Amino acid sequence: MEIINVDLNIKNMTLLKGHSDSLIIIRQNRTFVPELTERLAEIGVGTELGIIDILPLEATIPELTKRFDEREDQVPDRIALLEIKNNIKESSKPSFNYFVFIILSAIIAGAGLLLNSPAVVIASMIISPLMGPVLGLSYGIATSDRIMIKNSTISQIIGILISICCGIFLAYITIIFIGKTQITSEMLVRNFPIYLDIIIAICAGIAVGFSITGTVKSTLIGVAIAFALMPPAVNVGLALMYGDISLSFGSLILLLTNIAIINGCTLIILKMKKVK
Repeated sequence: MEIINVDLNIKNMTLLKGHSDSLIIIRQNRTFVPELTERLAEIGVGTELGIIDILPLEATIPELTKRFDEREDQVPDRIALLEIKNNIKESSKPSFNYFVFIILSAIIAGAGLLLNSPAVVIASMIISPLMGPVLGLSYGIATSDRIMIKNSTISQIIGILISICCGIFLAYITIIFIGKTQITSEMLVRNFPIYLDIIIAICAGIAVGFSITGTVKSTLIGVAIAFALMPPAVNVGLALMYGDISLSFGSLILLLTNIAIINGCTLIILKMKKVK
């Protein structure tokens, strides 16, 4: 208790002593929780001694306005590292559910591209699980978590390959039953990247970084990721089967460019938020 109180100068703290254990209650604004938990861990709380439980504080009277100290080198506004890791740990792993949703979203995206239907393409993005591996890879690099880097990389690579194969399969089925139709405008759009594609990927990567480190978890960010990755991946297979090698290669370049930009921008935001 004395160490915590003296070393960290924590305000709004209550101590409840028991026969063998003690309960320390620290009330802080959510903004200050990351720095608090990390500084507690530095003196062994939660790692060598005791347990740290983070509970949501919906309201308190009077309001909490002061920090536990006034250090200038504070952690930028984000949630605790443990919360970040728990949020993305499962979604970044290659799992049965992940592959099922990859197949479903890829088939819907391919159908939308062949039907020249933006609405169907957007529908595929809603169920696409590609956001998880993107987050996992960036977080793994930022924290030197080799297991998460490995799982996320495998998930991304296999997910993209499955999407390309789904495009090949859909094009093959379409050619057999309907014949080789004209390449649609939705397919032609997924070609070599232009400045607007790069802007979209940058915005998506920044949004991902702020989403995972903050309290706002929006499915729209997942849609943005899918928009940048899923249609180009499927279009690689579609254009290849339609015999347009240039379009297929252009979609591949667009896909790889978007992956690099999104992961890179996410990593930069994580670094800015001092995720390490």
